[in-house]
Amino acid sequence: MFAVRPAEKKDAEAAVDVVRRSILESCADDHRGDADTIAKWLSNKTVEHFVSWFANQDNYCMIAEAGGRPLGVAVLRRSGEIVLFYLLPSAQRKGIGTALHSALEEKAKSWGLTKLGLDSTVRACPFYEKLGYRSAGTPRPRFGVLHSYPYEKLLQPNSLNAADRP
Repeated sequence: MFAVRPAEKKDAEAAVDVVRRSILESCADDHRGDADTIAKWLSNKTVEHFVSWFANQDNYCMIAEAGGRPLGVAVLRRSGEIVLFYLLPSAQRKGIGTALHSALEEKAKSWGLTKLGLDSTVRACPFYEKLGYRSAGTPRPRFGVLHSYPYEKLLQPNSLNAADRP
């Protein structure tokens, strides 16, 4: 079993490990083993950066974990942009990413947002499409051989259950 909860400063080191492992192991189709691309992609994936992201009031940072061990990390900005969404390779295709995304979506709705946006890796595109995202443009070069695929999702406002309606 796993749980999804807000990230804390103490999670920064483990979150960095999740992201680095995901990039190195799961994103090979994107970086193609190119050392320069990998170095640039990982350059801000440090404990110091994560601590600052977790402390920023305009970010909503979540951790998925099991047995106290982080399995995934995600960061939503108040603007509606999901700027970070990674799972350990062993945690993929087990519902963990969907649960993590649901937490971000609920927070976005509580902020009054009507749309989420993100840049996907090539491998993650089917995951986001399954969650209701649609392409928002052509792939963009990032660094080295890496491209990102812009996606967006329109959010449905929370609705009252029939029993709760006046």
